Amino acid sequence: MKNSYLFILASLLWASVSSAGLLYNYSQLTLKDLDQMNEMAQKKLKEFKKDGSVENLKEAVQAIYSRPNDDGMVEKVISPLRTELDEHELWETTMDGLVQEAIGALKNPKAFKPVVQNTYAIFLENVIADFKPFAERPGHERKVIQTIRDAKIELSKEAINERKLRTMSNHKSPSEIATQVMNNISKMEADAKKAEEEAAKKAKK
Repeated sequence: MKNSYLFILASLLWASVSSAGLLYNYSQLTLKDLDQMNEMAQKKLKEFKKDGSVENLKEAVQAIYSRPNDDGMVEKVISPLRTELDEHELWETTMDGLVQEAIGALKNPKAFKPVVQNTYAIFLENVIADFKPFAERPGHERKVIQTIRDAKIELSKEAINERKLRTMSNHKSPSEIATQVMNNISKMEADAKKAEEEAAKKAKK
C-alpha cells in the first residue's frame, strides 16, 4: 500500500515537473489558428484586468512565443499584451523571467519531457527572432540575446529526435542562434567603425 502511494505521488510530481508552467506545448500550439491565439490572449488580458495578476499576461506571452512562427503569427498576437505590460513597466522583467525559465529547463533536460524542452527552445528562438532587429543598438533586446548566447544551451538527444520526428529537419540550439546573431551585429559594428575611420581620414586630406 505504501509503495503504491509513493508511486502515485512520484507520478504526480513527474507530471507537474515535466509539463512545467506551460499552458500548452508547442505541438498543441501549432494546431491553434490566429483566432484561437487571439482569443487566448484576450482571455488572459481580461483576467489580468479583473484580478491584477501579472501571471495571466506572463502565461499568454509565453504561449505566443512558444508557438512555431512559420506563419508570422507572433507579431500579430503579441502587441496588446506587450502594450499592457509596457504600461505597467513590466515588459522587460516579464521577458527576463520567462527567458530564465526557458534556459533553466533546457539546462536541466532530465526533468522535462522532450516536447516540453522543445517548447522552451522554440520560445527562445522566437524571442531571438523578434528582438533581433532591435539588438543592433545597446538595450534590453541585445542583453536578452546575449543572455541566451552566454547560457551555452545544448539540446538533449531526446529533444532533437522529438523535433526531427515532427519537423523532419535539424535544429540549432538557441545559444547557437543567439551567437550567430551577435557575431553578425559585431561584424556590422566593426564595418561601420571602419567606414567612419576611413571617412575621417579622407576628410583630413
